[in-house]
Amino acid sequence: MLVIVAGLNQSSSNTQEIRGHRDLIMNRSNYPRRPRPLAHHTDMRFNINVNFMSNDWQVSPSESHSFLQDVRTAVLKYRTTSATRFSVPIEVAQSQSQQLERLEKLHCNFALWVGFYNFSNRPIFAACRFQSRKRKGGRRFTDEIEVYTKKIGRHIPLERFLEKMFPTFSDIPVGDEVMFQWWKMNGKTFNWSGLPTELHERIIYFCMHQSQPRALYRRAIKGAPEVTSQFGEWSAMLGVSHQVRAICLRMCFVGSSDLQYGKGLCIDVKGHRAFKDCMRRLGKCFQMLEPGHLASTDETWLLAEMYNHYPRIYPHLSRYATLRHAIRKINLQLSFLDSMHFFKVTTGSFAQYFQRFRLDYNIFGQLPCLNEILIQLPDARGYLADGPRQQGPQMFYGEPFSCPRILHRLIYERAAEVLATYENVNMFGFMDEAEKKSFHKLRSEAREKMKFTAEELEELYKEDGGGVELEKRLIPGVQEEVVEEPEWPMIQDAFWPPKCRCEVRCRKVLYPDTI
Repeated sequence: MLVIVAGLNQSSSNTQEIRGHRDLIMNRSNYPRRPRPLAHHTDMRFNINVNFMSNDWQVSPSESHSFLQDVRTAVLKYRTTSATRFSVPIEVAQSQSQQLERLEKLHCNFALWVGFYNFSNRPIFAACRFQSRKRKGGRRFTDEIEVYTKKIGRHIPLERFLEKMFPTFSDIPVGDEVMFQWWKMNGKTFNWSGLPTELHERIIYFCMHQSQPRALYRRAIKGAPEVTSQFGEWSAMLGVSHQVRAICLRMCFVGSSDLQYGKGLCIDVKGHRAFKDCMRRLGKCFQMLEPGHLASTDETWLLAEMYNHYPRIYPHLSRYATLRHAIRKINLQLSFLDSMHFFKVTTGSFAQYFQRFRLDYNIFGQLPCLNEILIQLPDARGYLADGPRQQGPQMFYGEPFSCPRILHRLIYERAAEVLATYENVNMFGFMDEAEKKSFHKLRSEAREKMKFTAEELEELYKEDGGGVELEKRLIPGVQEEVVEEPEWPMIQDAFWPPKCRCEVRCRKVLYPDTI
């Protein structure tokens, strides 16, 4: 509430002008005026009140009757029932028109003459008293306060009196400062943990639904932007409590049609480096859905590492899950060379170029919630040229004999073999329908050759009680052993670079109008 007090000790001309405005305001019967409708999405209430009223009618606080505090408490209780009521200030003071001692006792005929006012209205005088009811042995006072005014002509409850004399406008949004003060006033009685879980979810749904999409420009985002970008300005909810964090992350991981990111935690990356950074970034953040889910000792760190690398073997260690373990869908696009390394193509002498620091298709086995894999084949119409220091053989023969069809075939043949255990795998970017049908045929054959499906392996794991007991206790993935890798001599074979010998040359298929 913004209060502007006009000083009357200025020049005489200014004083007359102010008095003219005062008379105009005080004589307007429909005051307070209703403000103009606010613009869309505006959440501020501007109340500019001018105080020309003197306080001569008030009794000083030190001389006021003790019953005035009861009236003031009842008024505050009325205002805190809603934010709209709280936005209208209401003050009370004892009137000097009544000669009453400060310590006078309450009796059946007791009534206190009180003025109700704010900084924009004339005071409204009314007689206040405790409501009394007939009981055995006489009349007894209650905690309710009733008000009598000459305009109404009878006693009415205080709440009804305030609603009539200090109307509110529910269609005008309440300002942030008023809302903050109202929440602060009600903080001792509001019980968030006592609300049903379904109501918690709806509130968080609303917050996430209001979040803005990720900006096009790059900016520093704390934590994992793949997760925090779904919350926008509401990302601080992840640190409120374990319960709120669990609800927020579950909505983020699973997704909902009500949210902007309806398909859950999906990763869409282009390039090996971006994919590796994404996996590393998500793998550093624990989910921490409940207390004690953060590795803090050497033993718990070993358990966390075991689950990090083998989540399907140790599902009982899911309390150490990271954000990476919650990925539902991956859309990956790599270059020709990175695709060869990712799927570990062994055609010709390519195996001698494998590098340990590169991620490969085995990373999918570390994602227990992954249910869809999308692979974008390298762009056959892109820049088909070898790098000066690439970790691999020469791949492009040179125009017009470069053959992206053979390179695509090497990639999807290997992908159909190594991704046979995954249910939902799709590949895009084929040069024609024949290549697409060939991939689906190879994938169907690879899935038929599988001895056990993922469901059968999981069932067998449960029936055997987690596996076969060994004579010597082993902890896989914990004890490190340094293995020296032999240095293989670089072998040059005749396969690389592949020359286009297709029935219809690749360049003619890709660019039919140029030949």
